[in-house]
This record gives sequence, C-alpha cells and structure tokens, in this order.
Amino acid sequence: CGSFLLLASAAFVIIFAGCDTTTTTTLGQKVWEIAWLPDESGMVAYIDKTTYNSLDYSTSEGTNLYHAGSDGTLGNSINGNDAAIIWGGYGPIVYVSSNGQSAITQFGPHIYNVSLSGGNVTNIIQNTALLGVSLDGKYVGTNISPNGAAAAIYTNYDISSSSPTQILPHQTIPGLLSNRVLWLNNDHFAAAIKDSTGADGEPFSHVTVYDINGNILNVFPNADISFHASAYSAGSGDLFVRTHNMGIDRINLTTMKRDTIISKDSVNSMDVSSDGSLLLYTSQDSATKDNLYAVNVSTGHSLLVAPNIIVPILSPKADRVACIHLIDGNNEDIQVFSVPKP
Repeated sequence: CGSFLLLASAAFVIIFAGCDTTTTTTLGQKVWEIAWLPDESGMVAYIDKTTYNSLDYSTSEGTNLYHAGSDGTLGNSINGNDAAIIWGGYGPIVYVSSNGQSAITQFGPHIYNVSLSGGNVTNIIQNTALLGVSLDGKYVGTNISPNGAAAAIYTNYDISSSSPTQILPHQTIPGLLSNRVLWLNNDHFAAAIKDSTGADGEPFSHVTVYDINGNILNVFPNADISFHASAYSAGSGDLFVRTHNMGIDRINLTTMKRDTIISKDSVNSMDVSSDGSLLLYTSQDSATKDNLYAVNVSTGHSLLVAPNIIVPILSPKADRVACIHLIDGNNEDIQVFSVPKP
C-alpha cells in the first residue's frame, strides 16, 4: 500500500491512501459522497476507483464504501468486494443510521443495507435507483427510470422490516430531476421538476413538496433541489434552494416566507446547519471556480473557506465541514476544515 500527504489550508492534514498490487495500478479515484457518523467520530465515503492491470492491459472501474476518520483520512473498504457503478447515471446517496451502525446506499442496479462494523451487505430492493432516505431511515424514495429520462417512475418503500413494502403506487412524474429527492422529515419530501429552458440555456425548475403517500402539499417556482444543490434545516424549517440565476433562496415551510440569500453566484453545491444560521456553498463563477464560502445567513457576511472544493458536508455539530476536494481531473480526496464564523 502507498499513500501521499496533502497539506490542507486549515487545521487538518489529510492522508489519501490507496492499495495497489504488483499487477494493478490505480489510475483514478473519485469521492462520490460523504456522510458523517452521528457522533462525528468519523465518516463513511463512497469511492469510485479506476484501476489498470498490467497482466492483461485491461482497465476496470469499481465502487465501495470506505471508513474515513474525522480528519478525512481514508481507511479500509467496508464491502468485501468492489461493486459495479450505479445503473442509470445516478449519483450515489449514503444514509447513515442514527446509531452509526449501518448505511443505506446503492451499488449497480440495487439498493443495499450495509453493516458499518461487520461489513455485511444485504440487497433490500432490486432493479431500482435510490433517490433518498427519510430522516429516521424508515422510507426510501426510488425511481426505475434512467436519470435524465423525460418522466420518472417514482415510488416509496417502507424498509423498517426485513421485507421492504411498497407504500406508494408507481407514479409517473414528467420532468422530475431524478438524481435526488430531499426528505424534509420522516414523512415529507421535496422533488425538483423541470419547467423549461431559459434564453440563457439554463433550466427553469420548480420544487414540489409531497407527503409519504404522494399527495402534493406545496409548489415553489424558480427553485431547484438537485443533488447537493439544496439543503434543509430541520431546526428552523427553512428549505434552501438554488434559483435560475444560480443563487440561493430560503423558503420557510411554516410561514411560506421566501427571501434571497445569494442573488447570483453560479452556485454548485451547498449545505446548512441544523438551525439554519450557517450556509456553506461552492461557486462555479469563472473568477472563483470551486471556491467554498461560509455565509452568516442573518447578516449576509461571507468568508472564503478553501479553493478546489466540489461538495461541502457539514458535521452534525456544524463545527467542521468535510469536503470533496478536487486534486486533478482524475483524482479527488476528502479534506476537513474548521468552520469559520463569518
């Protein structure tokens, strides 16, 4: 095994490690998703590796869940064997249980429950894509259409027993941006639905809030909750959405008040604290590409946290942020920063 050190511009030193045999070499490594353990003692990372075999001159791609330290150090793989990449062009979702003992994710075309201590992997739902998991881990939202299809065929399952139960008939939802639904609590979720394409070539979308049975509760125009492009603060009841102008609006789901936090900044991804007071987002503006910023939601003050960040994931206490960090076109690692107070 070999490793190399990356010196972060914060209080942590990150080790990005990989194991190659005498016949295989890692060509590229992507960090697709990060999930903190509830007690912040570490993380679970979804890793996609491409390797080269010098015996038969072949390349292969495989995915796995890995343990990661609270400083971002990548540890051992959790699954005994690497798995196929996700079917249909979906981004992987990783949900960690409230006791930190298990995770729900997808490998290939199937959804799995993974023991984080023993490494046991149980195939719980076959031939469908995972779009989201309720906060208590009881329900999963799924889609059997390829990502980007004109219409999604969506349904919810109850996975609280050993035999998952479909609780919502398959619903055809035209325009559903099907890489994620955002669960707001244990029985309500939000989905982004494409309206049209503007003169600038950017899509207009709206967000629809559903209950567990698929009933529509609210519709919010000019809003997008694509994967990592939105966040929900359970403590304040605020939904943070990306707008057509690539800014960020805040919508309080109790009062329905909507205001603008970032007017226009080519927002790529974001996360918020549980009380809604702290926002982190990455910008894709040509002058500030992949910069990570922290924003005081009340005052609007912002601070630069780090460059070359693709996705920020706040820790449960909102004192640290784990980031998918871009090394080069083929490699990513995890960096962890103390969260500044803007």
